[in-house]
Amino acid sequence: MKTRRFMDGTNTDSKKVEQLTDIFHDITGKSSTTERQHEDRWASVSADSSDGNDTIRSIIREMTDEYGIQTSLDEDELVMVVQRYHAGEGGREIARTLGTPNRDKTITRARVSLHLFRDTDFDAPFELSQLRELLDQDASNEEIADTLSASKSTVRAYARVLAAEAEAEQASHEYQSRFKQALTDVETDNDDTDQLSETVSPTAYASGLEDVVGSS
Repeated sequence: MKTRRFMDGTNTDSKKVEQLTDIFHDITGKSSTTERQHEDRWASVSADSSDGNDTIRSIIREMTDEYGIQTSLDEDELVMVVQRYHAGEGGREIARTLGTPNRDKTITRARVSLHLFRDTDFDAPFELSQLRELLDQDASNEEIADTLSASKSTVRAYARVLAAEAEAEQASHEYQSRFKQALTDVETDNDDTDQLSETVSPTAYASGLEDVVGSS
């Protein structure tokens, strides 16, 4: 039921508007409302999530431009990586969520490139400080592998972690904070919508309006 239905053509309009406003205030704690606000309040959670996803996509694009991130994951998959990382999932769990269980290493590399780290990312079979020194000396991958008694693929993996860590520190961990804020905003919006829905359903709200109009 739309509020404008009760606002046509009589000198009682003002009183009815006040009555409707009072009901809204009583059942929601809000001081005023509009028809558009009603529609927004009952918007689905998926719409809120979509807004949050757009923010995450924007951050990913910014990082891709800034750092030249290269990955076989598409944008939607990268958004999922960000979301599931903050949900506490590891590379294998995220891979299963995406329906691609054999891409856990790809997902881990992408996550690190997005400055989203886990403690295990730094659990190297050698001292990372030594790797830093060798990288600073412009040693070749093969030379580093020989010095550290590690495979070249292992050296490349931890070199990527150190490079991403340096980027994150140089940016004062800005992108990590922005990802977290985007997800926090979505959770807050969803909690507010859920709380309002529990307080009064659209049907109950419409019924309240009918009671007021019927008694006026």
